[in-house]
Amino acid sequence: MTVSISSVIEGRILYTVPSNATARQAAQYLEGKEVGAVAVVDDGDLVGILSERDLVQRIIAGGGDADTTKVADIMTRDPITVQASNTLSDALDELRDRKFRHLPVMEGDTLVGMISVRDLFAAMKTELEVDLHEREAFIFGMPQ
Repeated sequence: MTVSISSVIEGRILYTVPSNATARQAAQYLEGKEVGAVAVVDDGDLVGILSERDLVQRIIAGGGDADTTKVADIMTRDPITVQASNTLSDALDELRDRKFRHLPVMEGDTLVGMISVRDLFAAMKTELEVDLHEREAFIFGMPQ
């Protein structure tokens, strides 16, 4: 899978929250965005990642107060990242090996997006379908 991560996240909105937001503010911000995690950014720097799972496990199941608990207290600090120039296969390896569902995407030291397992599966499925079509065309002499 040689397609770059940048081609998958191109044109997407990057959703972020500050670390001093409350858990409730973050949950309300996530509502309706159809994403499972947001980057936590302070002063332009990536400081963490907050997922729906963090909110469920650390607030709801953990008995935390969503109105007083800060994102900084429940986020994953210093998240593992991938570079936008990396391949989908690189990102999938990272997600699988570390048992993550989301990875912040960087260009150098700049946060440019977020990629999820769902994004990777969709992009890889498309790439496999194109590859299959090209192989069938080559084998059977069909026009592409």
